[in-house]
Amino acid sequence: MARLIVLFLLSLVTITMAISSSFHASQKRGLIYIPNSDFPEDDEIWVKKGSDLTWYYNYKMYPSSRYENDTALQFVPMLWGAPSSFKDTTFLENVTSQIVQGQNITHVMAFNEPDNTGETGGSNITPDDAAVYWAKQIEPLRKLGVAVGAPAVTGGYSGAAWLANFTTACNGNCTFDFIPIHWYGSFDGLSSHLGDVSAVYPGIDLWVTEFALNDATLNETEQFFQTAVSYMDQHENVTFYSYFGSFRSFTSNVGINVAMLNSYGKLTDIGSWYIGGNSTGVKPDNVTVTPSHATATATSTATYTIPPLATNLLSAAHLSSRPSLALSLGLLALQFQVMA
Repeated sequence: MARLIVLFLLSLVTITMAISSSFHASQKRGLIYIPNSDFPEDDEIWVKKGSDLTWYYNYKMYPSSRYENDTALQFVPMLWGAPSSFKDTTFLENVTSQIVQGQNITHVMAFNEPDNTGETGGSNITPDDAAVYWAKQIEPLRKLGVAVGAPAVTGGYSGAAWLANFTTACNGNCTFDFIPIHWYGSFDGLSSHLGDVSAVYPGIDLWVTEFALNDATLNETEQFFQTAVSYMDQHENVTFYSYFGSFRSFTSNVGINVAMLNSYGKLTDIGSWYIGGNSTGVKPDNVTVTPSHATATATSTATYTIPPLATNLLSAAHLSSRPSLALSLGLLALQFQVMA
């Protein structure tokens, strides 16, 4: 009965909350962003002076080239799907190499919607296989002081069941420091889902790494955005969040109104609010825009050379003041040799 009353009150908040032209700042905000070679100018929007954004991920294990040396956004690597084999340690080696080279890697994530099919953006991995991959590539990173996120399952029943089966398959050998949350739907559903996850995994930080109200009117979408973000900023268990909308509206697969950019790359109200600005009056639209770069081709996607794994990690000069990290890296180097 008490739960029903809470849900009813939350629904009233959603209905009655007025949309504000200005919006508050927050250090919790991050970015989901895959640079589009057709519109490279969009890369600059998210790192403009005064932006609220503090971190980003791109579903990959290596940073986007535009942000590789930009300290404004901290990069969070992700092992998106299944490696090439159970012996594959590419992700572990790549992230370790970035740390050795001085990159500020403090968190990683693994397995994007493993309970979902590839046709709808999921990595489609069984819990048993994921447990093996985790032991090989994710768990060792905790020895370097890297915090690891649980597999980012969908927000439905299949996601909860998958994560429970994964925990069972791990048999106590998988430790995660935070739980990524994906949610597409109403604010009531989001707040209820956060409560459910907190009840099952008490005391663990939550990162809402994908969220949006899909396929709704502009007014409903903007109201959801302000209500959901305000709620998460006050939620003590929500450490970070990243809104799903850092793309041009005509490319959206969840409705044009979620987009933080219109078809011409201008910040919409939601886009401006998200990075700390005021309303722009720019409306999302569905106009197909041709690439702004004459050189943009299918092969011009940003690339990044995977840094080689250091062969003698203990001799790295910049680690001399961090003996515990040097020792951990040395142990990992031995582990790589055994795996090889």
